[in-house]
Amino acid sequence: MFISVLALALNLRAAASSIGPLLEEIGEGMNFGGATLGFLTSLPGLIFGLLGLFAVRIGKRFGISATLLLSACALVFGIGLRAWVDNAWLFLLLSIIGLTGIAVANVLMPAWIKIHGKQHTVALMTVYSVCVVAAGAIGAAFTAPVAQYFAQVFDPEIGWRTALSLWGALAIIPVILWWVVTRRIGYDYPATPTRTTVSKKMFHSPAAWAMTAFFSLQSTQVYVQFGWLPQIYRDAGVSPNEAGLLLATAAIIGLVGSVIMPTVVDRAKHLWVWPVTFGLLSAVGYLGLLVWPAEGRWVWAVALGIGGMAFATSIALIPARSVDHEVTARLSGFVQPVGYILAGIGPMLVGVLYSTTHSWTSSLIFLGMLALSMAVAGALASRDVQVDDQL
Repeated sequence: MFISVLALALNLRAAASSIGPLLEEIGEGMNFGGATLGFLTSLPGLIFGLLGLFAVRIGKRFGISATLLLSACALVFGIGLRAWVDNAWLFLLLSIIGLTGIAVANVLMPAWIKIHGKQHTVALMTVYSVCVVAAGAIGAAFTAPVAQYFAQVFDPEIGWRTALSLWGALAIIPVILWWVVTRRIGYDYPATPTRTTVSKKMFHSPAAWAMTAFFSLQSTQVYVQFGWLPQIYRDAGVSPNEAGLLLATAAIIGLVGSVIMPTVVDRAKHLWVWPVTFGLLSAVGYLGLLVWPAEGRWVWAVALGIGGMAFATSIALIPARSVDHEVTARLSGFVQPVGYILAGIGPMLVGVLYSTTHSWTSSLIFLGMLALSMAVAGALASRDVQVDDQL
């Protein structure tokens, strides 16, 4: 279980975080303008939201384990092949296929852990959130150096295409593992709820809405950082490799949150203090990028990294604030898709603001306001209530 969760989780962010360090190269190679690049950076959030809405239905039809296997297959096909096409529309279509696999896995993995984890649920959620954050860091740190190496050995065109498709090729490993898991487990969508069947729709739960707001605001910042943070640093005079390392640093610091936050969410009496702190530090990071982007670049990366611990908090709240397995699946299928749809607007808006003003000022002010809003939403989402009871 742990190896399978680890292998799939390690592929759930690199496809998004590998775009930012190569944004200029992709734009030149695919003849993408600023608006198209903005759409490309927002695509993960939009797909995660829109396609995630159907994840629970697909899981109910095929079983959760089999659906996670299909998700890994979509990753291999879409992310592995997209860099080797010359048609812009085909590039976007293959990106959508690969991101669809991630979208479905995002929603169903917490439910799978809730069903099969038993006494290991908190440990499995820790492994899952650590590996997802690690994947973002790995994608950000290694994409530019890999592209540079293959560009020197072959040519620049081969360089960025190889680096971009690498993350799809690595998804072959979880395909093999989840094929084994699916054969052993079989159909595993919970047929009989452990408690009385809840009939009300999820939008009747105030806690579900608070978690959705918290998740959407932190996701917006995550995908804006994946898509645009390296470019912000590059425009301030930082080299492409260091810009990728700065993004990776922010993601790696988020690993600490992934290790501790599932346990903190499970045990803390005053949980609201944590998301408020994450929101305030994120706001400090954006303010620093606005005033001294290059001079204090590592300080701002650290501040944004600590703020990024909100991801592990928002994910851990899903099984922690639900009791019934089916409610957990429905809550995950509500919080993540709605949150990602809202998050998908952020990178696109940042791209539009930058293309219009040719400055990062308005974008960074906007992100700072989102960080403060995340602090408020996180405090509300941290209240000790069960969604099952509200329904």
